[in-house]
Amino acid sequence: MADSLDDGLQLDDDLVAFSGDEAGSDTQEFRKEAVRAEPVRDASESKKRKRKEARKKKAAAYRDEVHAGQAVALQPSERQADFFVAQQKKTYPKLSSLEMQEHQVPDAHATPDTFADANTPWRKEHGMPRVLVVTGNAQRAADLARALRALLPEDESRPAKRRKGAEVSTAGGVAKLFARHFKVDEQVTHLQENATPLAVGTPHRIQQLLERGALRTDHLQALVVDHSWTDAKMRTIFDTPETRDALVHLVSDPTLRKALLRKEASCKVILF
Repeated sequence: MADSLDDGLQLDDDLVAFSGDEAGSDTQEFRKEAVRAEPVRDASESKKRKRKEARKKKAAAYRDEVHAGQAVALQPSERQADFFVAQQKKTYPKLSSLEMQEHQVPDAHATPDTFADANTPWRKEHGMPRVLVVTGNAQRAADLARALRALLPEDESRPAKRRKGAEVSTAGGVAKLFARHFKVDEQVTHLQENATPLAVGTPHRIQQLLERGALRTDHLQALVVDHSWTDAKMRTIFDTPETRDALVHLVSDPTLRKALLRKEASCKVILF
């Protein structure tokens, strides 16, 4: 029977060798490669963790910086003035100290007060707000305009009118001085024809209206900078270079400087 089962086949010596020594060698080599790859993988994961931690620290530091900047609004007038000077230097980095004085807000004109107890009667001159609020975002300006209506004097002699560019009544209203939905010519006309005891807007548009003479600062008592508000990226009005520069240029405008430097009833700059 043994002879009948013998088919004459012979195993190839190379196959026998591969099934033994070479197979074992490949397995060992694979294990060595796996062992060598493990430290590389660990190093990569470590780098990812470090980058993630660095991003968290950077975000936390930025939040702390924003909160610290916002807290300036609660500091004495000298600290507020120093903060504003620091922002002005970012806009005018090449000016000397002497030249910078022409743009600075004097300490006496920066104040932590909110005018909540002011009793000066509202004026009804056209285009001459008593309080001007500056913010860095058109939507934020629209929201502030609605909130500021509560400060207007009551006027029940006739129903309040709605007019494009502002909320007006016989006692005046809150002028909306920003570009979204409003053309500058429309705002010029509105300021010329309506009393505006309160106004809120963005630096660029306010600057345009000052240059065209439609917005006047004869009775301006407070320039309120909406400093505490931040956008979706946690940026204040001073954190976006374009908006910061526009605000600094606005404060340097000759018309506004004249209001700030008046000897009597001078305008105050309020970081809110």
